[in-house]
Amino acid sequence: MPTEIRTTDAKGRLVLPKSFANATVIVEQVSETEVRIRRAKVVAEDDLPFAEESATSLNDEARDQFLELLANPPVANRALQKAAVRHKGRRG
Repeated sequence: MPTEIRTTDAKGRLVLPKSFANATVIVEQVSETEVRIRRAKVVAEDDLPFAEESATSLNDEARDQFLELLANPPVANRALQKAAVRHKGRRG
């Protein structure tokens, strides 16, 4: 795709190519000097699946292992302890 140079007006508006006409776009701030504009794929709300429609069941062994870990969680290793301290420091 060729690179184009375009200039914004006094209000910061940019005229996009005609291929973007009547399109929903995503404007993403990549860095202080870079903005990415791309066409969004719009999906009708009625077409979105419910979480229950795509959920998979655990087999008996996996379910038992999951419940055992909930009941008796393993001891936190050093990396997890450090992460918890950092997280707590960020939250105040």
